[in-house]
Amino acid sequence: MTDPAAQYAPLTDLCPQETVTHVRREVVDLPSGGGRLEILTLHNDVERRPETLGPRSLLALLKALEQTRRDAEAGEVSAVLLEGTDPVFAAGADLSLVAGLREAGAPLELLGEMGHAVVEAVRALPVPTCARVNGTALGGGLELALAADYRISHPGVTGLGLPEVRLGLVPGWGGIFALPRLIGPELAAGVIFEDPLTGGRTLTAERAAELGVVDALTESAAGSDAARREAIGWFAGVVAGQTAVDRAGALDPDAPLWSLEATGAAEAAGLGETEAAWDRALERAHRLFERKTSGASEACAAALRLFADSPTQDRAASRRAQVEALGRLVAGEQLPAAIYAMLELVQRRGRHPSMVPPETRPAHVGRVGVVGAGLMAAQLAVLFLTRLRVPVMISDVDRERVERGLEHIRGELAQRVERGRLSPRESEQLGELVTGRVGTSGFEDCDLVIEAVFEEIGVKQRVFAELERVVRPDCILATNTSSLLVTEMAEGLRHPERVVGIHFFNPVAAMPLVEIVRTGTTSDRALATAFELARRLGKTPVGARDSSGFVVNRVLGAVLSEQGRAIDAGAPPERIDEAYAPLGLPMGPLALIDLVGLPIAVHLLESLRTHHGDRFHLSPVLSRLEEEGVRPLAGRGGGWSDPAAGVVGEFGLEEEDAPSAATLRRHLEDALASEISRMLEEGVVPDRQDIDLAMILGAGWPFFNGGITPYLDRVGAFERRRSR
Repeated sequence: MTDPAAQYAPLTDLCPQETVTHVRREVVDLPSGGGRLEILTLHNDVERRPETLGPRSLLALLKALEQTRRDAEAGEVSAVLLEGTDPVFAAGADLSLVAGLREAGAPLELLGEMGHAVVEAVRALPVPTCARVNGTALGGGLELALAADYRISHPGVTGLGLPEVRLGLVPGWGGIFALPRLIGPELAAGVIFEDPLTGGRTLTAERAAELGVVDALTESAAGSDAARREAIGWFAGVVAGQTAVDRAGALDPDAPLWSLEATGAAEAAGLGETEAAWDRALERAHRLFERKTSGASEACAAALRLFADSPTQDRAASRRAQVEALGRLVAGEQLPAAIYAMLELVQRRGRHPSMVPPETRPAHVGRVGVVGAGLMAAQLAVLFLTRLRVPVMISDVDRERVERGLEHIRGELAQRVERGRLSPRESEQLGELVTGRVGTSGFEDCDLVIEAVFEEIGVKQRVFAELERVVRPDCILATNTSSLLVTEMAEGLRHPERVVGIHFFNPVAAMPLVEIVRTGTTSDRALATAFELARRLGKTPVGARDSSGFVVNRVLGAVLSEQGRAIDAGAPPERIDEAYAPLGLPMGPLALIDLVGLPIAVHLLESLRTHHGDRFHLSPVLSRLEEEGVRPLAGRGGGWSDPAAGVVGEFGLEEEDAPSAATLRRHLEDALASEISRMLEEGVVPDRQDIDLAMILGAGWPFFNGGITPYLDRVGAFERRRSR
């Protein structure tokens, strides 16, 4: 047998600083005389540092599994349990090491081979195996759990998933082969493609049990001694044949499901159920690939090929294909960009935002007011209720609107009960915390009041003037405006220093970004309170100095502006989509306008043009459509539609004279580089990382491009601006 230490030395020797995940061994008696259970616990002995699987960690796990195999063959143990250290099972490959390995010229294909060696070592154990998923299990961590014969988890465990395609990789340690055969291709495609491409969603233990990713849940919550005892007891029952595990939909875990030759015959005679399910899963995943990444994600394209080929391969053939795909991706340019986005932006910059006032104590927020009772205001109220668990009062100009807002809030709470996110008692208690009033009376006891009314400066100024007459002197006043100047809202107030922008993105529950906006008069106390509030709400704050559009909408305004120029020049939507595809935007040009609504898009461009000049182009075509009350037909032929009259026109009427896709893309890149440079020069944010983070979390800018500014660096847009 090849010595793993020598075989993988080209990697392990280059990782002397790796935080190694070790394996602690424990042997206990199975209940009811069922033999001896060997428990392998992953741990790194570093507080608040998740257990990851870098080269040295994988080598430690291989050595431990070899000893376990010998124990089992000697009859010393009759079953094996793998577990993590609460609250982590295993957080997957250590991506922080990849950049160093690339620079050192390491044989990167060994990363895939090491992962598969561990997976196969688990599968080859001659006794029953179970993974106790007692915490986060992402990527290679979940693939390690999938290698076991059985899986059990606990209520309250979160962070289960295969996020690789978002991070510039594929589930290359067997997950892309094993998961579809365990739970079926359609459910597996949701975990492999849909969840990562939809904001990086992950599974709860409860959802994983519903899907069949784990076989059972204990009654006791994660982190308790009782949960571990229950897991061992359940596994003992399985080993003894007393507990059955139902996997009615599981497919052969090793062999091809059908041959390529049989596929043609099956198509001629009509696809079988499994083939049809695989086709549906692939079709949906392909649509997501195009819609969420504009077809620009190399990792997603590679994962689609592996997923499509796996039913006609055996495990060994798929393993070889996975290792080859991982080797190409690790050597490519999108993976380091994605690692920068994840580690430098989301994890480091996101947790340590700029512009937080040093040594300033935030105000206590124990009661919140929301001015407005529309959809956005109701979403904010639900967020405050569920995350802060404090009294919340909403208000509007008449009782009917207030009642509609309260009804919406209670409906949202009820939906969370149905989804298992709240208990009926919790929903009832939160419902009792929310009240509604007409006007601004009743805000006297609030610690913070945020307005979410119509996006018109005069309306917001009146709201703040009325609030200042009734709230306490120490109450923080916030605005959720997306494009107006916070400074103008505070004009004329006796205490403008208490006013701060706290801009949430829609939908509020799903979008992680909050822009914290400081005016020239905003106090450190108000600003510190806004940052602390965002943290308590589970959001990632990005600070910005007051400027129309702040960060995200100012950058998106440049995109909308260039789209308008392209439309006015006669470019058809298909050509604009083609031009913008390499940026990997989550939607095409008309889809963006369709999503935000033409009136909002036009309003944003008008505001940006007013405050920043005519470099923001307001398309006469789009302005006329907005005046006529029609909407673009995004992805539906590239025309526009009147609800009463149907399709009334088409874009691209002068297609022959329209700019090429390459020209349109260059125009957009130059416009973005110019606007971002201006934002940095004006001090809207102190660092380009803030812009990258804001665009990733607030606008879905892709991880695989590393944020917007690294992309513009790679295509030379900033250099072109400097040379002009």
